[in-house]
Amino acid sequence: MIGSSYSAEDIGMQAHKMGAASITFSYRSGPMGFDWPENTVERPLVTGFEGRTAHFADGTQGEFDAVVLCTGYQHKYPFLPSELSLQSRNVLYPANLFKGVVWQQNTNLFYLGAQDQYYTFNMFDAQAWFARDVMTGTIELPSLAEREADIQAWLERQSALPDHNSEADFQSDYLRELIDATDYPPFDLDAVSQLFKDWMGHKEKDILGYRDMIHRSVVTGTMATTHHTRWLNAMDDSLERYLNGPSQDVDTRTLSAMLSEQ
Repeated sequence: MIGSSYSAEDIGMQAHKMGAASITFSYRSGPMGFDWPENTVERPLVTGFEGRTAHFADGTQGEFDAVVLCTGYQHKYPFLPSELSLQSRNVLYPANLFKGVVWQQNTNLFYLGAQDQYYTFNMFDAQAWFARDVMTGTIELPSLAEREADIQAWLERQSALPDHNSEADFQSDYLRELIDATDYPPFDLDAVSQLFKDWMGHKEKDILGYRDMIHRSVVTGTMATTHHTRWLNAMDDSLERYLNGPSQDVDTRTLSAMLSEQ
């Protein structure tokens, strides 16, 4: 797996679940550092391939059956003229967007969902509410200089974020500011931020078990129901199997052991 973020982790552990003999993550900036199963390792970036042999920046090499590019995405807008096109890495607060939405040099242009995301659709909705109110004149934008000062304050805070937990709080505060400026229906952002932190903590504790954890809805207060089969042993992800009662699924390693004994 070439990559060191969500896609690499998820695809790598799915491959482990389905019986891969070994998993190697190749990272550019740094390892993910989870408590991986014994058949999983992390290596610096691949420097080249010779047939099935991959060479890594630390001088090691290995033979592989498959290579999966888990290299993320870039924010690009080739359909826009350059003077209107956002140039940004995948960050929580892009520069040149007031409230993460309004283009500084042309306030008739709005970007929705142009940042890295903890929240997704709630944030997109709140951004759309803000853009709507600017368009209709309900929100009157401050001067260019005032907007720039507001952006810089967010960028400075972003640059000082020490960890994922603080990033979750950062985006919660950003979303709170959008909601407070409009009539978007409020909800408990602190509770949602805690869910993000719990989820990330579960991953740190058990990379193969965090998907089995359950959470309480911050909207209804309802606790989710524990799934009938542990994720590692759930080999059938069809809707019918998901909704059925206690599972008869067996993980591939257990199945291999059973067959070899026969």
